[in-house]
Amino acid sequence: MARLVIKTTQPDEAVREKLRDVYANDASMLLQVGHIVATEFATIAAANHYWRE
Repeated sequence: MARLVIKTTQPDEAVREKLRDVYANDASMLLQVGHIVATEFATIAAANHYWRE
């Protein structure tokens, strides 16, 4: 799932290839994107639970 998020965040394969060198040694950018996605999923899950009550 994380790979799909990264691909969706930057759909241009050439740009992803170019940026790979940047985050190969410092994955903090990818971790931040993953954190944002996890927060969004948690928000959606909470909202879905809220509306069921």
